[in-house]
Amino acid sequence: MDQTKIDEIVSEWVREGIHISQETVEYLIWYCNRKMDVCGIENREEYLPLLFKDELKNHLFREYVNATTLLRMQKGECEGCAVFA
Repeated sequence: MDQTKIDEIVSEWVREGIHISQETVEYLIWYCNRKMDVCGIENREEYLPLLFKDELKNHLFREYVNATTLLRMQKGECEGCAVFA
């Protein structure tokens, strides 16, 4: 695995002011490797940085959605949300 490519991807987000823990990076690398195992990807060295970049973006988006939902729940703005349906 080329760790420098992974570090470059993480650094792009960090420069934008997004905090990404080492634990998150390690989990996403594990998750990407698991996905490649399940799908039978053979060219892992080339594919890992591409998959990691997408999975990191997806992870950050899910964190944003979850945080926004929690804030709305605290403010009582979620009476119409699916959580309260």
